[in-house]
Amino acid sequence: MPVFRNILRGSSLLVALLWLGNLAVAQELPPVTFNKSFEGASLGKIEKLGEATFRLHVEGQSDERGRNRQTTWFYFRMDNVAGRELALTFTDWVGEYNDKPGACPMGPTLRPVFSYDGETWQHCESVTWDEAKKESTLTLKPARGTVWLAHIPPYPHSKLLKLLGELDRSPHARLEVVGKTALGRDLHLVTVTNFEQPDAAKKVVWLQARQHAWEAGTSHVMEGALRFITSEEPAARALRDRVVFKFTPMMDPDGCALGKVRFNAHGWDVNRHWDKVDLRDPRWLKLMPEIWYVKQAILAAHASRAIDLMVNMHNTETAEYLDTMVDDDAGQAKLQRLFAKLVAETSFDPSRKLSISTTPGNTTNVLWRERQVPVALMEQRVGPSAKLGRLPTVADRVEFGRQLIAAMAETVLAAP
Repeated sequence: MPVFRNILRGSSLLVALLWLGNLAVAQELPPVTFNKSFEGASLGKIEKLGEATFRLHVEGQSDERGRNRQTTWFYFRMDNVAGRELALTFTDWVGEYNDKPGACPMGPTLRPVFSYDGETWQHCESVTWDEAKKESTLTLKPARGTVWLAHIPPYPHSKLLKLLGELDRSPHARLEVVGKTALGRDLHLVTVTNFEQPDAAKKVVWLQARQHAWEAGTSHVMEGALRFITSEEPAARALRDRVVFKFTPMMDPDGCALGKVRFNAHGWDVNRHWDKVDLRDPRWLKLMPEIWYVKQAILAAHASRAIDLMVNMHNTETAEYLDTMVDDDAGQAKLQRLFAKLVAETSFDPSRKLSISTTPGNTTNVLWRERQVPVALMEQRVGPSAKLGRLPTVADRVEFGRQLIAAMAETVLAAP
């Protein structure tokens, strides 16, 4: 019996020591921390529900009247998370769109992305959606101590500046600063062609991105287009001989740098008000310099040499389409050729046919009514694509960029 009692005492002591050791290890683990003090980051209120369980409020952005709160962006970093079972519930999704309350940009088919280096992104696998509460919850067990999370793969302003620095060394590209944003950042215009050949017989196409800061997918497409058309690939060289390519790669660099969603620093939507912005009126230059300067650049180019086709890129949740105000036969035929080519040869996966749309009547599309600039708005979904069979990735966007700019050029070259 004494021997048995000694064994029990020894076992109890061992269990106690192990418990105390585990407790000490747990107490030594540093707390999970959040960081949004970097370019493009955004996150609202953080509620701690447990050691690795949090409710996170999407910050959002409202317009100049305090209306139309948009919630389609979050981007932040978490530290001290290696091996922890994170449970993050995102809330405050419900906002307002076009003055209609109740808009909710999140749903059961959408999944955020994460990264261990802030550069390479993958979609979170475990995400649930509570329709009643309008809340999404993701669970993640990071393999490393630091993880970045975002609504979709980010493309910050600094990344564009790095790309422009590379393009500035290309003999095929010319960079210009056409104006300044509300906060003083440069608004860039990139022209690509074969500068050794005269432009008289060349067609002109224009590609535009990032009117809304959250729509980072359009920047990945833009990069794919720019890298292809300035490359030494035979197809790119052939197109440069016959086409002048114009790019306005980021219309709201302030919002992209500061983690905003849809409105400029004064609260104005950069894809609305194009009908109001009169280049003779300095009031609009002060309120919406992004629209004023880019509109001036487009109309000046068009007056000098007609733009044959312009595409203004956007992202949305689940829809994908091309619409325009172009309503003459020749213009419609050209856009129908582009639409058919994109459907047949690219990952473009439209949810409806090409349409002539007059509402809203104040987007970039209004340039057709004003000066006969044949412009179309392109929306690409951030949700699952039936054509891809999955959620689109950065690689998909970049590849689509090269396909899109080639399709635009081939479309205008094929015009009768």
